[in-house]
Amino acid sequence: MSDNRQVAQAVREEVLSFRGHIIKYRVSGSGPALVLLKPHRLRKTGMYELGYMLTERFTVLEIEPLGYAYSDRPSGWYPIHQQVEAVADRERVDEFVVWGYSRGGWMAFATARESGRVKGVVAGGCAPLDGPTQDQLRRYPPGADKEFWVWYRGFDWLFELGAMRFPRLVYVGSEDGPRVRGPRGIPRTRDLLTGVGVSVLVFEGLDHLTCHNGAALSGLVVPTVLDWLEGTTT
Repeated sequence: MSDNRQVAQAVREEVLSFRGHIIKYRVSGSGPALVLLKPHRLRKTGMYELGYMLTERFTVLEIEPLGYAYSDRPSGWYPIHQQVEAVADRERVDEFVVWGYSRGGWMAFATARESGRVKGVVAGGCAPLDGPTQDQLRRYPPGADKEFWVWYRGFDWLFELGAMRFPRLVYVGSEDGPRVRGPRGIPRTRDLLTGVGVSVLVFEGLDHLTCHNGAALSGLVVPTVLDWLEGTTT
């Protein structure tokens, strides 16, 4: 892959006004469009590493949704897919693969459910049939995160995933806590997911952090996922 420093020079930092609020996003690379969802504030994270690694094959749109990261934090909640489509409109993108990690993985599936432009989903470090319980949500502070999860819990996601007519991939590390060992985590729901056409990858020996950073991300996770994308979405 290209030197990250050279790729970084080609990154275009953008802001978009969406219903009176500012969404921040970055554009880099060339080729088919791929949306990365980044619901965090940290600059030196796997999502930024990941963006660099994908620019040789994709035009990468790294989007920070409202209520997260460095975008505005309005009091109301706006559906993720509407924000993604607003960025896509501005960049003249008609269709895209959407990729998210951890909370971003659930957001990727939310986008895929609502947007007719999605042609593939990659969700890492998440279990799409899982999520915060009702008791846990009661303890969440008001804001975009709580509203997103309330929305997400309103659907039967096994049905929703089965209704999607494009490739879907979930990947986790074998040591990734409740996303592996929880009652609705991976691999306890693996058979259910594969039964409705979702591909599932478990990277042995990796946890939530190591599956998304450093040597494992660049040397194992990204090449494996790119091979999957090459075989399913092209």
